[in-house]
Amino acid sequence: MDNLQMDEKLAQLRRCRRGMDTLKKEAEALEAEVKAELESRGVEQVETPHYKVSWKAVSSTRLDTRALKEERPEIYARYAVSAVSKRFTVS
Repeated sequence: MDNLQMDEKLAQLRRCRRGMDTLKKEAEALEAEVKAELESRGVEQVETPHYKVSWKAVSSTRLDTRALKEERPEIYARYAVSAVSKRFTVS
């Protein structure tokens, strides 16, 4: 692939990403409407003829790695795992 072909691919990629952004915003707006309706009904779940939707509080427990690193750096160092990844950017 030469640079002209690469440029065309990147332009196509940019158009696709813009379309994805538009669809994401549309999906978020629809989700907000459904959540607002659940709130207005005062329920956490609704069943329609084709769907079952719920919006419930979920509790989880996570490790505060920042506090662990500050208070017990030896334990943090013992269990910390490094990861390497590649970042793809187009500007």
